[in-house]
This record gives sequence, structure tokens and C-alpha cells, in this order.
Amino acid sequence: MADIEELLTDTPLRLAPAAAIRARGDRRRTRRRTAVAAVAVAAAGAMGFGVWAGLGLPEGSGGGTEVASTGPNPFMSDGVVQTPDPSELPGNEVLHWKGVDPATDFPLETAPLPQVGLDTACGLWSGDADKPEQQFTNIYTGRNDARARYRVSQYATRAAAETAVKDLDTALADCGVEKAEGEPDGTYTGVARGTAAQLVVTVKSWGAWVAVQETQVVPVQ
Repeated sequence: MADIEELLTDTPLRLAPAAAIRARGDRRRTRRRTAVAAVAVAAAGAMGFGVWAGLGLPEGSGGGTEVASTGPNPFMSDGVVQTPDPSELPGNEVLHWKGVDPATDFPLETAPLPQVGLDTACGLWSGDADKPEQQFTNIYTGRNDARARYRVSQYATRAAAETAVKDLDTALADCGVEKAEGEPDGTYTGVARGTAAQLVVTVKSWGAWVAVQETQVVPVQ
């Protein structure tokens, strides 16, 4: 018993430093915030958000996305392509989105359709698909490496635009991102097979124009 008593009294208890305890708490809070943000992104993406609000595109056919070709171009106003403000992106109250310059900060993210997913979440663009006549790309970054992208592409013909949408549908399925059941056409949600990133993708078409908005939240280790 004496040996046991000596062990009990002489063995010091090693308490975790305060900094380590705070770090563990910070990691837990970060995981909770990211989980909340992922839910917010998925919910907002399913409802339709940002630049889509109030467009009221007529119903049409083609590739499972909302398609229209009558009336004014819904993606432009006075000849200027309209893009979402960072505050309009889903989960902004948690992720605090900021716009960045894609040309200098993320040149690989300006790839045309059917490339999908940011930071190679769904692989790189192969370069085999036909490029649009012009494309406008906006990139956003958020807390915990969250990314968002908005691309508006104009193709030479409506048929070329429909082909781009069909190829995008295939690329999304290959990545593990499927059409959201019970939600408006053109809404996709899922987890990227290669990186486990949560993606919400919304696709709209108007004639030879295609607009794609992606929001991506990465898992926190």
C-alpha cells in the first residue's frame, strides 16, 4: 500500500496549458460555425438566392434548368452583366463573403463550363469543351476557406448553350453533386467525392446565355 500511496502522492498531474484548452475550444467553435454555414448554404441554394431573386424567368425546356429566350436578358441591365453582392450570398452572416479579383487571385477559377467546383474540388477543366464567346466571372471568399463563384457565359447559339448545360450536368453528377429533389429545376446539391466539400450549384439559361452560381464550404478537420 505504501508504494501505491507514494505513486498517488508523488505523481504530478499534468494539466493542459490554458492555451491548449483555448485552442481546443476554438476548434470546436470553428467546426460548429462551419456546420451551421454548410446548412445555411444548402438551404439558401435550394430556395434560389442572390442574383436569381426576382428574375421571374418563364418556364422552358432544356437540360433540366430554367430556360427562357423572350423578353429582356435577365442577366444584364443597361448592357451591364449583373452579379451578386457578397452580402446576397448564402450563409453571409457566418461566412462574411468578400469579392476578390479572379484574374490575379484565382486565375484557374475562370475556366468555362462544364468545369465545376472551386479549388479543384471536382477536378480541373480538361479544355476539350467549346468555349463561350464571352464569360464574366466573379469570385468570392469566406471564412474557413469557403468559396463562391458566379459565371455568366454567352455562347454563339442557343444549341451551344444547351450543350454546355448538359455537359455541366454530367460533370456535376461525376463529382457527386445531384439535382435537388423537390426544389426548382437547375438546383444541385451534394458533397464532392474527392474533397468532401459541400456544394450548392444553381444553373439558369436564357437563349444563348448561361449563368451558374456555385457556393462551396470545405469540411473542417
